[in-house]
Amino acid sequence: MRNHTRARQALTIISTLTALAAGTYIATGVGFMWAPWSYSLAWLLLISSLAYTIPQIDTLLALATAIARHIIHAAHRAHDWLAALADRHQSPARVARSTTHMEAGR
Repeated sequence: MRNHTRARQALTIISTLTALAAGTYIATGVGFMWAPWSYSLAWLLLISSLAYTIPQIDTLLALATAIARHIIHAAHRAHDWLAALADRHQSPARVARSTTHMEAGR
């Protein structure tokens, strides 16, 4: 991702979102009945967006991979933080009491 500039990443994101929005509008099928000009515009947007996005697929994949890594890292940090918080709030006496209570219920 070092070779991908911020401008190229931004254009790729915008183009991908435009392609998804135009494709969704076309897929619903009611656009042509409501306004034929907007349906035609959606097709033009879809074609032009895909024309930019498809050659930039490496940028899109690198960006998606980076985002996924950040999300996974944030999830690990949250998990560690919650585990530390749970360990801090639970005293050994409480653990012993809850264990004996569970054994008494058997």
